[in-house]
Amino acid sequence: MENETGLSEQNLFFTASRPKLCLQPNQISQGLYHCTPMAKKLLAYTIAELKVIRWHDNPNKIRYQTTFTVSDFIKALGLQKQKQSSNQKEIIREALLELQKSCIAIDTGKEFHTFPWVEHSCYTEDEKKILIDINHNLGEALIQLQKGYTEMQLLTVGKLKSLYALRFYELGKSYAGFEGKNGNPKGEWHIDLTVEQIRKMFVLGEKDYEGRMTNFITKVIKQPLDEVSKKTDLSMTFEKAKEGRNIAGFRFHCKWKTAPVKIKKTEPKAIKELKAEINAEEQEIERIKADGYLGMIWDECYEQALIKFTDEGKTEEEAGRAAKAKAYTYMVDKGFIKKPDPKQEKEIEGQLTFPEF
Repeated sequence: MENETGLSEQNLFFTASRPKLCLQPNQISQGLYHCTPMAKKLLAYTIAELKVIRWHDNPNKIRYQTTFTVSDFIKALGLQKQKQSSNQKEIIREALLELQKSCIAIDTGKEFHTFPWVEHSCYTEDEKKILIDINHNLGEALIQLQKGYTEMQLLTVGKLKSLYALRFYELGKSYAGFEGKNGNPKGEWHIDLTVEQIRKMFVLGEKDYEGRMTNFITKVIKQPLDEVSKKTDLSMTFEKAKEGRNIAGFRFHCKWKTAPVKIKKTEPKAIKELKAEINAEEQEIERIKADGYLGMIWDECYEQALIKFTDEGKTEEEAGRAAKAKAYTYMVDKGFIKKPDPKQEKEIEGQLTFPEF
C-alpha cells in the first residue's frame, strides 16, 4: 500500500485482513527472553500488525513498524473486560522502556543470534497512540524465519496474566506440528526440556527459585500450566524426568481441549449416529484450524463473532459457544465443512442433549 509521503507499506505476516491473530515464527516462541506480561502482550500485537515500510526514493531504506491506538490494543486482547489500572499511561511507558532495553536470543542449533526487540518507540498522550519500530536486524531475521509459525489468538494472549503462562502457551503451540507423531496419540504431542533449558529459555537468574525444587516446580511449571489449561485452547500437563534421585527435566504433554462426545452402548442407534457425526464435526473443525489458510479463516470468523457476542453482554462461556456456532455455520455455508444430514437431525429432534459449544 502506498501513501502520500512516498512510502509503501506491506504487512509482514499477511495479517492485514485479520488483525486479531498473531502469526509468530516458531524460533521466536522458542527463543530465550524475559519480560513483563504487558510487554509480551505489546510484542504479540506488534508482530500481528507488523508492516514493512519502504522509501521509494531510497529502496535500501526499510523500517519494520507498527502504529496503533491504545483502545485498539485493549480491544484486540479483550483487556476492556479486565480491571484496568488508573495509571495506564505509566504501565505502557514502563513496558515500552522494557522492550527498548531487553532482547531475545534465537538458537537455531547451528547459529546463536541475539537481537534487541525495539529500535524506537513512541507513546503519544493526546492521541493515545503507540508507535513501535522493531529492531532492523530482527525484522530482517523475521523475514528469513519463514518455516514454521506459532498461531496465537490475541484474545487468548490477553487472558493470560503470568509471563510463564504466556511463554508455555506459545511454546506448546510452536510444537503442535508434532501432533500424533513420534509415538504421540492423535491430537496430542509432547515437549522434553531439561531444567537448565527452561532456566535459559525463561532467562532466570542464578538465584531465581534456587534451593528446593518444589518452589521452581510450583511457580515456574505447575501454576503457569494450570493457567494455560484453564484459559486457552490447550491442555498442558507435565511429568518429571529423573536422573537417580534428582529431577533433570520435564516432559510436557499437550493436547487440544476438544473432547469427543461419549457414545453409550445402550443409546438408540439414531442418537449414536448423531453423536458420531458430532465427533466427526469436531475433528473436522480441528483439521480446519490446523490448516494454515483455512485456519486463518476460522479464527477470523470466530474472533469477530466472539467480540460481537461479548459486546452484547454475553458471559465468556455463552459468547464462546455462540461464536463457535457462528463460525461453524459460516464454514459450512462456504463448503469448508460438510453439512450434517438434516433428515437425521429431524428424526431424533428433542431426544438428544447436545454438548455445549
